[in-house]
Amino acid sequence: MRRSTRGWGRRSRARLLLRGYALLIVGAGLGLAAYPVGRVELLYLGALLVALPLFALVFVRFRRIRMGVARRFSPPLATARQPVLARIEVRNLAGSRTPESTWYDVLPWRPFGTRTGGLRALSAHRSAASRGTATIVEYTFTPPRRGIVELGPFVVDFADPFSLASGEAVVGEPQKLVVTPDLIVLPDTGASIHADEGSARALQRRASGGDDELMTREYRSGDPLRRVHWRASAHHGELMVRQEEQRSHAEARILLDTRRNGYRDTTRATPEQPESEAFEWAVRFTGSLALRLQRSGFTVRIVETAARQLASPEQLEEFLESLAAVNLVDEPRTDGVFSLLPDPGRSLGSVFAVMSDAEPHLVDRLAAQRHQFELAIAFVVDSRVDAVERPLRQAGWACVPVTADDDPFDAWVAAAIAREAQLARA
Repeated sequence: MRRSTRGWGRRSRARLLLRGYALLIVGAGLGLAAYPVGRVELLYLGALLVALPLFALVFVRFRRIRMGVARRFSPPLATARQPVLARIEVRNLAGSRTPESTWYDVLPWRPFGTRTGGLRALSAHRSAASRGTATIVEYTFTPPRRGIVELGPFVVDFADPFSLASGEAVVGEPQKLVVTPDLIVLPDTGASIHADEGSARALQRRASGGDDELMTREYRSGDPLRRVHWRASAHHGELMVRQEEQRSHAEARILLDTRRNGYRDTTRATPEQPESEAFEWAVRFTGSLALRLQRSGFTVRIVETAARQLASPEQLEEFLESLAAVNLVDEPRTDGVFSLLPDPGRSLGSVFAVMSDAEPHLVDRLAAQRHQFELAIAFVVDSRVDAVERPLRQAGWACVPVTADDDPFDAWVAAAIAREAQLARA
C-alpha cells in the first residue's frame, strides 16, 4: 500500500531549547545588573542575549518546510499482533537545503508515536532529476488488534542554526492501514465433520467406461505434464491430457452473530482493547473457517444476524478488509436470519454458527431450522450453557463450547470430536 502526500509542512509549535533558555536567563540577569553597577554595556549585552533566542523562536515558527512523504507497508495487508515494516520516503520539495533534524510518525495506539530518528539534511530541489533530495527512513510496529487504522502524519522536528529553539512541521496526512484478524490454517483433521451424504456431498460426474476419447482432450499450453495421457497420445499422434473431474460444490453457511446484545462482555473499545473479546474470537474463527471450507471445495456463504458487513470469501482481499472492519451493531436485520431457498424440502448442506450469548429468538430460530441442514455445528464463546447450548443440542446441533483465549485450531479439532460423538449417540 503506497500513498504520496506533498505540500508545505504545517507548523504545530515552537519552543526554546536549553541553550536558548540559558541565553535568555543570562541576558535578563545582565540587564538587571546594568543599573546598580551603572554600566550601559551590560544593558546592551543583556538585550542582545535576550533577543537571540526570541529571534530563534520566530525563525523556527515561520520557517516553511516543504516535503513529500510516501509510505509503503510490508506486508501491505497487516495482521493483528504481527510485526509490520513501514518504509517512508521523505523528499525535499523546496528550493533550499533542509537542516539536519529528527522525525517521528504518529501511531493510533500507545505510545501514540514512534521513536524519534535522525533525518539527514536534504539537498535543494531544482528539478525532478535533483540528487540528494530524498531519503528513506523506516520503523517496525505491531498492531495490537484488528481494524482499519490511520498512521501518521509524519512530524519533523528541526532547530535554528544555533540550536536555540526548535519547531515541528507536520508533513502529509494520515494513511489508512487495514489490519486483519490473525487467521490460522485449520487442520485437515477437522475434515471429518463435513457432511458426506445428501446434497452436501461434492458429486463426481466422470464419463462411464474407459473410453480414452471421453476422458482426454488435446494438450493446451500451460497444462501440467503430470496430466499427459500417454496411451491416448500414442493413439492420436499428439499430446493428450486427462480431463479434470467435474464437481458440483457443496454448500456451507456460517452464521456470525454481530448483534451487540449477543455478547455480555462488551465494554468501551480503545485503540488497544476491542469492544468484546468474545466477538473478536468469533470474527477470527469465522474468517479461518470460511477460508478452510472454501479450500475444501465448499461454496461458502456468511450470514450475519444484523446488517451485512462481510464480503464474500470468493473475493479474498475484500473479505479480509471486511473482517478488519466488522463491528457489533444494535439494529437487527430486517430480512430474517437465513435467506432460505424456495424449495423447503431441499437441503442446504452444512451450517456453522459462531456466537456467544445469543438472544433467545435467535437460538429458537436456529433450533427450529436444524432439519434444513445435513450438518449443524455451533461454536459458542463464553456463554451460559443452559440458555444457548441446551436448546441447540436438543434440536440436534453439535455444540463446541470455547473461551476467548482458546486456539481456533483446537476448537476445529474439538468440532470433529463432537460430531463423531453425536453420530455415535445417533
